[in-house]
Amino acid sequence: MAHKGSGLIKAAFDTDNFLMRFCEKVLDIVTVNLLFVVSCLPIVTIGVAKISLYQTIFEVKRSRRIPVFKIYIRAFKQNLKLGFQLGLLELGIFLISVVDLSLFWSQTGVAFQLIKAICLGILIFLTLVMLASYPIAARYQLTWKEVLQKGLLLVSFNFVWFFLMLAIILVNHYASLSIRLYSSAWWFSISTLWLWSSCLLPSWINGKIVC
Repeated sequence: MAHKGSGLIKAAFDTDNFLMRFCEKVLDIVTVNLLFVVSCLPIVTIGVAKISLYQTIFEVKRSRRIPVFKIYIRAFKQNLKLGFQLGLLELGIFLISVVDLSLFWSQTGVAFQLIKAICLGILIFLTLVMLASYPIAARYQLTWKEVLQKGLLLVSFNFVWFFLMLAIILVNHYASLSIRLYSSAWWFSISTLWLWSSCLLPSWINGKIVC
């Protein structure tokens, strides 16, 4: 009996059991989540933040008890140039398409309908390519042109997975626009769920594809 009791105590406080490993991963993911949000606050750094997010997620998947903050900051510093190039390109195309959509959204002419369809197609294409490009940029040392080329190839060969990620992002954007809650606690919960499902969950799927 004493042997069984000591075994239970040892199992309960064992840092290598499934529960402890799960809690470690959750803590790491929450930390990455917060770092990603903070580093995205100046919108122009969103590309650097995404590459840093993927690099850190890859490390979280591979290892245990890693210094998440240190790895994220190091990745952020190492990928400033490439992150700015990809991020500004993404933001520029996104803003042009959104502005055009907002200008012509209420128009019903055939020409305007065609412009709106083109803008929506560009946004979908941009989202798919960037979903593939950022994890490639985090995994390999490439130029921004090479990253985009390989990202396009990756999307074409794994279209089902990337369509799933696009669906996740669209559902969360729709939910975030539809829900009207005034409690700060509820807003925090919703924003955390949105970040998990539209940023971190696709990064885990991307990790399976890229690695």
